[in-house]
Amino acid sequence: GIGPAALSALLSFSKEEVLVKAAKDLAKALKVHKENQAADESIDGRNDTDSSPFEGLTVVFTGAVPGMSRTAAQAVVKQLGAKATPNTVSKSTGLVVEGEKGGKKANQARDLGIRVITADDF
Repeated sequence: GIGPAALSALLSFSKEEVLVKAAKDLAKALKVHKENQAADESIDGRNDTDSSPFEGLTVVFTGAVPGMSRTAAQAVVKQLGAKATPNTVSKSTGLVVEGEKGGKKANQARDLGIRVITADDF
């Protein structure tokens, strides 16, 4: 379930048009390819099971995300179908969002070949 702090963060986030637009733009920009995507594709070539580019993705935030708390940022990606892990980068991480002073985890991700985007791009 969602606790009071997460619910408050989501409600605050949803009232900020610029943040909602940024989340929508990010969702449009990212495309997650599942290993079994070819088997899941429908006849017209679209995957009807993909509702969000974050679906099934493990996202790690490192450093400060401008304009929102880390909890709010994690709530956004969770709402879009991702799993947000606050502590570690591993081979199962799909995306790292690098904010201000977020070097160590971002560097680990790059070493593992994991996509890293800036907090501003997020």
